[in-house]
Amino acid sequence: MSVITGLAGIRKKMESPKVEDGPRARWLKVEDGQSVKLRFVNEIDPDSPSYDKDRGLAIVVAEHTNPKDYRRKAVCTLEDEGRCFGCEMHRRDPKAGWKARLRFYINALVDDGSDKYVAVWSQGVSSKSPTTTMLIEYAGDTQSITNLQWRLKRSGTGTQTSYALIPLATDADPFDWSEIEPYDLEKVAIRNISYPEQESFYMGVDVDTSTSSAVDW
Repeated sequence: MSVITGLAGIRKKMESPKVEDGPRARWLKVEDGQSVKLRFVNEIDPDSPSYDKDRGLAIVVAEHTNPKDYRRKAVCTLEDEGRCFGCEMHRRDPKAGWKARLRFYINALVDDGSDKYVAVWSQGVSSKSPTTTMLIEYAGDTQSITNLQWRLKRSGTGTQTSYALIPLATDADPFDWSEIEPYDLEKVAIRNISYPEQESFYMGVDVDTSTSSAVDW
């Protein structure tokens, strides 16, 4: 446990989303005009001839985000727990921006020309994210997305950002995955918050009940 002192430090802690201890993922970040080569580590479907249980599958999750703080994003728990704070906020005001949205997560082996590394690529699943749609359709047509390299290029910034994802030649020989260690997407890429803790997480009041005082103020 770290001890925080000083008004600035305390305020910073209160304003930051609560993050559980554990491994941290490296996220794929491509700058405007930059092009990288990458190889997807996870397959989309377990029936793919290229599927390997050690490398696992890409995941899609429904997530809520506090519309006033994009860092406060967590998985929708309505299906698993029967309750979800984000869903309650959306029902209260459907126009406020609390609607659950699907997001796609996958490990990628990236080659940016100067370095090679594994990173998590995250994209929305909607008509506004054509790269995700294209990748899913490609997997359906060819049964594999891990047996070739891809080229990814970004154009634009902010809300004007777009990505072009281009498949390159299929591997002539099987790729050697023995030295590649993908992230566990369910542990490092998404945030699962149980319903009793969701309001404090989304609204920015993180309470450590294990050290809370029993004194009534």
